[in-house]
Amino acid sequence: MLWPVRLPQPARLRRVPLLLLLLFILSDATASDLRILVLHVASAVMIDGVLSKNEWQSAKRVEVPGVATLYFQQSDECVYIAVEYTSSPSGIVDLYVSPAEGQVYDLHASAKLGERKLRVNTYSDWTWWNNRDWTANVSRVNSFEKRTFLPTRIREYQIRRVRFPSVTWRLRFELTGMKANNETQEITIYPEGTSDKSTAGWLVLDFPDAPKSNSGSS
Repeated sequence: MLWPVRLPQPARLRRVPLLLLLLFILSDATASDLRILVLHVASAVMIDGVLSKNEWQSAKRVEVPGVATLYFQQSDECVYIAVEYTSSPSGIVDLYVSPAEGQVYDLHASAKLGERKLRVNTYSDWTWWNNRDWTANVSRVNSFEKRTFLPTRIREYQIRRVRFPSVTWRLRFELTGMKANNETQEITIYPEGTSDKSTAGWLVLDFPDAPKSNSGSS
């Protein structure tokens, strides 16, 4: 009579770490290639630093654990992106946008708005208020004498699609949390571990169609 042959216990156990390693590799690849399909919404958004429920209720959301919630949506003409700080009373945002290979822009929102572009691995100097075809809410002055600002826990961006007309954007966030006394609390990079000079690992936004009017970025 032939009896079933059992594998020795050590050989059976060796299969488990291999499976866990494979699952780890797959999950890591998924995390580093986060893609969001940004759909159209009917409601308009007022760029006032307030996340009104009727304006943002249909937005796609991404959590930056312990730091902020990110919101994404679009209308026929504009893309809307919001950052809601969850652990800091106020915050500054540098939103890095790459609409095409070799193009990277830093859209800054604090008490001032400004834009700079990556050129030959170096960013251009800041030129404030050069925010063509995009805007965001700025920090409001509390005291000119003391150089203090009211807390700004939410940053809302409005970017015209014709400024970056491609159907895929890559994004990187530099989130600077601020204390109540306007001192820097901490800086968080999302996606974590990414560089401002390479789009590897950046968050990907996909749009279902191109903008109605097509004028390229500069």
